Amino acid sequence: MASTKNIKLSFLSVFIILLVSWLVFGTLSRAVSSESTASGEEVPGIALASIQDDYVGSETCKACHEGQFKNLEKTVHGKIAESKRWKDKAQSCESCHGPGKSHVEGGGDKTKIISFKNRTAKENSQSCMACHSQTSTHATWRGSKHETAGLSCLDCHSVHQSPTTKASEIAPFANFQAETKLLKKRTESETCYQCHSDVRKSEFQRSTHLFKTENRESRMTCSACHDAHGSIGEKLMKTASVNETCYTCHTEKRGPFLWEHAPARESCANCHTSHGSNHVSLLKARSPMLCQQCHMQGRHQTVAGKPISAFMKNRGCLNCHAQIHGSNHPSGINLQR
Repeated sequence: MASTKNIKLSFLSVFIILLVSWLVFGTLSRAVSSESTASGEEVPGIALASIQDDYVGSETCKACHEGQFKNLEKTVHGKIAESKRWKDKAQSCESCHGPGKSHVEGGGDKTKIISFKNRTAKENSQSCMACHSQTSTHATWRGSKHETAGLSCLDCHSVHQSPTTKASEIAPFANFQAETKLLKKRTESETCYQCHSDVRKSEFQRSTHLFKTENRESRMTCSACHDAHGSIGEKLMKTASVNETCYTCHTEKRGPFLWEHAPARESCANCHTSHGSNHVSLLKARSPMLCQQCHMQGRHQTVAGKPISAFMKNRGCLNCHAQIHGSNHPSGINLQR
């Protein structure tokens, strides 16, 4: 009984210490925050009261930059001032370019305003991440493959682009993909092709995920599988593995199966090439050549040449082994049922 009481007292003591620490820390944090605000220290993405007089307003910017202003006011960035959440923080043009008082008084001196053309990729991304780091879609940008490659947000996005531009004003058969995501190119795929030119050939292959419709829109976009802003998976995939990404659409292949096909369970990429192929079902090679990469001479002939077995008729392994991704049939050990 004594030991039980001691344990209870120990837990109570720890709880009291943690509660007092939390109260003290919260008080100090609020005090430091108020001092920082009073001293005028810069807080990214937030307009502080002490420097409020340095802002001239978007209408002043419009006097010289009318074209950019008209495009911006139609975008999400332009309309953010109407949001209740950001109404007291957003400063339209000056949210990104900084206070414009010195710039205006200097007769448009470019050295007295933030110009993204003269900054490094890291500096440009930091300006965007001041707001976008708070969203789940951009939380993994820092340290991602694209960031470490020296890319910035402005390599893919155009902040001043309008999302409400009519398709007929851009190009025949154009879509709204570029406008809704503020992309530099007409479509998401074309934006990615600026660097990933090796994937472009997929559009011209017979069997492909990126096959275009009569409106020149891809059946799937790059973001259906990849997250350009960062991911925990390989090759910026939205999930942790290749198979988990494929299963988001091809759920019937997930299993579990009584009889599994090891290469299929390991990775769909062992047999399929996701971006495009001239073979049926996006296969890397046609059957039986694909199967022969693993299965050589066995119970019946599996290598190319003159067939000596009835099982090699038409040289199609799938004629018999139809359940190639796995089987739940009690007699499906050979993936035939």
